[in-house]
Amino acid sequence: MAEVPRRILLADADAFFAAVARTVDPEGAGKAKYLIVGGTRESRGVVCSASYEARQFGVRSAMPIAQALRLCPEAMCVPVPMKACSAKSSEIRRVLGKHSPVVEGASIDEWYMDLSGTEGLYCNEPMAVTAHRIRDSVRAATGMNISIGGGTNKLVAKLAVERAKPKPGTLADGVHIVPPGDEQAFLCTFMLAELPMVGPKFQERLAKLGMTKVP
Repeated sequence: MAEVPRRILLADADAFFAAVARTVDPEGAGKAKYLIVGGTRESRGVVCSASYEARQFGVRSAMPIAQALRLCPEAMCVPVPMKACSAKSSEIRRVLGKHSPVVEGASIDEWYMDLSGTEGLYCNEPMAVTAHRIRDSVRAATGMNISIGGGTNKLVAKLAVERAKPKPGTLADGVHIVPPGDEQAFLCTFMLAELPMVGPKFQERLAKLGMTKVP
């Protein structure tokens, strides 16, 4: 009997800290197109998260807020609403638990789901259909948007969720599933720098060997 491929999904809350900050302060952060979460404009902190619009100016996580403001001077800066983030994370996880027998938190805004063996439960529908249903359910229950990547293992799901995110200027719809057997072709579309655990120093060592892209 042929082995049945695993069905792994990764749910990633879209711009999580910025999204939660907007729910906490709908009249302030909620109306700011360019939003930086991490501290005030005068603080010496670093960026925790930013709205997708601010990211288009080059604002990134772990960047000093002063530098981020030079790139996007119109941005509004707010502290991290940690209590609200923790509560919203728990809400999302509870919804995911209604759809998957196994939910594993990877961070406050990421959760792996193992749907292996649930084919019959979902009437053998394509995994993308199931993922869209889960996404809609989370939005309806929590008011938060998530993106979902899927495949036969965690690495593929992790990379797939980056392709799923509906960032400005893309055609992504929040779900990207890599079918069984397409893993190698999918991985070959990435640079080594995009892989988890491949940091700047490792990238330099690989580049010296002429390795910059997944072979």
